[in-house]
Amino acid sequence: MRITIPRWLQLVLIPVAIFVALYFSREASHAIFVFLKSTIIALLLNPVVLAMGRIKFPRWLAVPVVYLTFIAVIVLLFIFLGPPLLRQFQRLFDAIPGWLESLNELLADLQAWLATHNIDTTLKINTSDVVGWLQNHGAESIGALVSVGWSVVGAFVNLFLTVVVSFYMLLDGKRIYRFVCKLAPGEQQVKEHYVRGLQSAFGKFVRGQALLGCTIGLACGFAIWILSWEVVGVWPEGGQYALLFGVWAGVTEVIPYVGPFLGAVPPVIAAFFHSPWAALIVVIVYFVIQQLESHILAPNIVGSSVGVHPLLAIFALLAGAQIGGILGMLASLPILAMLKHTLTFYEFKFSKAPWAGDDGIALIPARSGAPPPRRVKPPDAPEE
Repeated sequence: MRITIPRWLQLVLIPVAIFVALYFSREASHAIFVFLKSTIIALLLNPVVLAMGRIKFPRWLAVPVVYLTFIAVIVLLFIFLGPPLLRQFQRLFDAIPGWLESLNELLADLQAWLATHNIDTTLKINTSDVVGWLQNHGAESIGALVSVGWSVVGAFVNLFLTVVVSFYMLLDGKRIYRFVCKLAPGEQQVKEHYVRGLQSAFGKFVRGQALLGCTIGLACGFAIWILSWEVVGVWPEGGQYALLFGVWAGVTEVIPYVGPFLGAVPPVIAAFFHSPWAALIVVIVYFVIQQLESHILAPNIVGSSVGVHPLLAIFALLAGAQIGGILGMLASLPILAMLKHTLTFYEFKFSKAPWAGDDGIALIPARSGAPPPRRVKPPDAPEE
């Protein structure tokens, strides 16, 4: 659909609307972010509620069942994956001092080789201070990250509010659907087509990214575990970090374009301190997995994904991280997918009529298979 915006509206209302939106977003950023997270959870669970409704399940019963199941899955993931992840992270943290000593030995050898070629330089790092700090204050630093304080209390309050708001959004989903349809321009059939497209764009993106992240995480973790087998003998110590590096690769897969590189950095560094050959093998393994992801998995699982320029996607990630941390970063791309659906469904075109004129609002079908167009004439337009 194409929406033609009159010139007087461009001149007056658009700057005012932008200013009001920015001011309100700044003043009510916390409330907006809570409702944004709640909306994302409700949109994620709504297709399951609708599927239960098609088998004659009343919505008032389907919503609590779906929501309790969703919470149970999250809790089980934390119970079963949390302890081994913490143990592997602790082992990785404890190995850092030894890696620093190994790095110092490599630098000492390089410094001696340069000295034989009449190049005097100091490459060795004084690791005693770093190792001492890690040993004496490392545990304190980790404890500080999980210490009970006002920040933790605030996080639980936000989580509780998100749960409550998203629950009521699901419970009152039909009324919210009708309200959003009223806000959308066009005839009733056009409105319903647009709102259903929003739900579809969000659902496809989230499900595709979740499935892709799980697939890449399993592939990377399983590959590192295989490299630790005695019969393979490439990186014997890698098996004790397989789950940690696999989860890391799956999480970073959500970040477009740079995520695969971020996912490969920790295992490559860890493998390098075993041997440069092991690091090279890990690089090759991750490269093969990412090639399979780019050419086979992503086109079939996610499709075109968000379908925007890489710079815009990265900007959305940075803005989301600035607003809401990790959750904001994860929420930014689904929102971008819905925005892309809006800009594809409605083709916005600025009117070129005189500033004092008003050539009406034209709804012209775009490439979305929407119903026939409707021309809305100004009240003072002459009869044809």
